[in-house]
Amino acid sequence: MKRFSFLLAGLALLLLLIGQAWAVDQTGFKKLETDMDAARLAEANIFAPKTWEKATKAYEKARKDISEQKKQGNLDKHVAEAAEYTANAVKAAEVCKLSLQEYLEPRTLALASGGPARVPVLYQEAEKQFTKATKKVEEGDVKGALKEAEKSRPLFDTAEMEAIRIEVLGAADLLIAKAIADEAEKFAVTTLDKAQGARSRANTVLTSDRYNRTETVADAELAEYEAKHASSIAKSVRSLNRNDQAWEKLMLGYEIQMNRAGETFGHQHLAFDNGPEAAATQLIDDVLAMQTENQNLNAQLQGVVATIKESLSRVQAESPSEDPVELADLLDREILTMVFARRDLSKKLEAGQADMAVLAKQQKKVESELAARRDKEDKFMKAKRLLNPSEGHVLFNPANDIVMRLHGLSFDVGQSEIQDPHVNLLAKVQEIIKMYPEKQLIIEGHTDLSGDSQANMTLSEKRAYAVMQYLRHSMMLSSDKVRAIGYGADRPVASNKTKEGRAKNRRIDIIVMQ
Repeated sequence: MKRFSFLLAGLALLLLLIGQAWAVDQTGFKKLETDMDAARLAEANIFAPKTWEKATKAYEKARKDISEQKKQGNLDKHVAEAAEYTANAVKAAEVCKLSLQEYLEPRTLALASGGPARVPVLYQEAEKQFTKATKKVEEGDVKGALKEAEKSRPLFDTAEMEAIRIEVLGAADLLIAKAIADEAEKFAVTTLDKAQGARSRANTVLTSDRYNRTETVADAELAEYEAKHASSIAKSVRSLNRNDQAWEKLMLGYEIQMNRAGETFGHQHLAFDNGPEAAATQLIDDVLAMQTENQNLNAQLQGVVATIKESLSRVQAESPSEDPVELADLLDREILTMVFARRDLSKKLEAGQADMAVLAKQQKKVESELAARRDKEDKFMKAKRLLNPSEGHVLFNPANDIVMRLHGLSFDVGQSEIQDPHVNLLAKVQEIIKMYPEKQLIIEGHTDLSGDSQANMTLSEKRAYAVMQYLRHSMMLSSDKVRAIGYGADRPVASNKTKEGRAKNRRIDIIVMQ
């Protein structure tokens, strides 16, 4: 029995040694995967499909070699083939992009509008036609490729149009459909017509100018509101049992809500005994009276503001503010300052030379503080003047840190490399940073809401890191002075529903910590 156990142990050891002998070096294979991922980002699979297919087949053979534990030579051979095809696909893709340059914009616009996610069938149809053109380029038939690419133009255009339509009108369409399901066509016809009319107007403007978001968004939001309004009305009317008591409850419910508004104006009950019009007139009269009172108060406040500003000018203190409370507070401070200064001066004169020295010391301290404040303001204004509106602007955040909002520091779609045209802007940024040599810096990357949230987060981190590295190398900054962070689309500064808003959200913020 012991002899049998020794035999089993020896067999296990032999199998272990054989397994170790079969293990292969996968370093080249892992590098291949990285290179192929980079090639996909460069869309080599789209612009060089035939060469990419060869690369993929060789890659699958290499993966099979690993799973079947074949010899190192087999794996190295297939990895080398796949790597060569991948490199050739990247080169061929660049050639293809140059050949089809005039047809790239429709595809780019369809991608930017979210076509693959919002209208996958339409986008894939356009992409399939476009791939026919890229294959022609690969085959050397550029003339034929241009003909095929021309056919893809209207397909991408349609995909972009429908994706934008879904983005702008998608919510309204869903709410209108819900209102119809709630029987608004029967119980809230007028309100449903308003929703459908607003939707139709938005669609008409969108069809004529797909990038006109001002009018279309306003009408789309109105359509959403009226659709929800129609659903609410339909549900209320549908719930009635169509008897006198039910209708009375409905009317009393509306009267209760209006009486709540009347209570804020001091009415115990609105004049519903004379009908709803009389009750509404009461509220309107109260609002008009309040508006008149407000206008009178504003006029009085303007007079107060003028008087306070005149008084401030006499004590050589001015303020751009129009807020009477702020102006009055400033005037009080100036008067108190003068009173206390006079009192202190009298005491110091009475106390003699020693007290005069104390006064001089205090005055020097005040001057130092004022100088520091002016220096801070001068630096801020100088920083603001360095950047023109197309490059960005300088502002304070709620924590009183200085923020350089660089919406002019743009990147290629999906890329994080700093472009040569932005060197001048970054040189201005360096000038501003030099004004605050002791301050910590935070580089923030931000994107708009388009695309996958995780991809946006990763891209924003890469862009922030690229700017950080550029500044560190250019200014010899230590690693503990600056750090980078990406927020993706989590911190917008404008609406992601408009093109202008998304452009503002795609930015780099450089924060000088105070």
